[in-house]
Amino acid sequence: MIKGPPRPSNYTSPLESAQEEKNDMNGSTPAALNVKRSIDRQRKEQRAVTSILSGVGLGLLLIIVGCATLSAFGGYVLWKQIQQQSVTVAQMEQKINKDLAELQARDAELSSGLESAGAQLAKQLSSLEQLKSQVNRHDKDLGTVRQRLSMLEGDSGERRR
Repeated sequence: MIKGPPRPSNYTSPLESAQEEKNDMNGSTPAALNVKRSIDRQRKEQRAVTSILSGVGLGLLLIIVGCATLSAFGGYVLWKQIQQQSVTVAQMEQKINKDLAELQARDAELSSGLESAGAQLAKQLSSLEQLKSQVNRHDKDLGTVRQRLSMLEGDSGERRR
């Protein structure tokens, strides 16, 4: 051992003081028992608080995990519904396009029918105009014939007298 500077007469080394404290605590003095009981009580309280906090922390973690799971499931359900709606919209668009094509074909058919009916009407109007002009000519001719007939009757009546 290395000798150092001189020490005071009441000096005790740290090793000796630690052993004395141990001996004091292991001893049966009332102060040592109170300290030991206090330490044991505090240790139990810390364990109780630690277990309570652990339970609360675990509960919060479970709540967070549960919420995350529910939100993930909700997102999945919404994603499926959006896919179904997009399929439904695509089917609706196909049906609308098909109906539109049918309507356009029907429109073209009706337009051609209307055009042919218009052409027939124009022909009939032309024929009607021709018939009117013929009737007018016949009326004129009939008027002329009647006039001649009356003139002839007038001549023949004069001759009979």
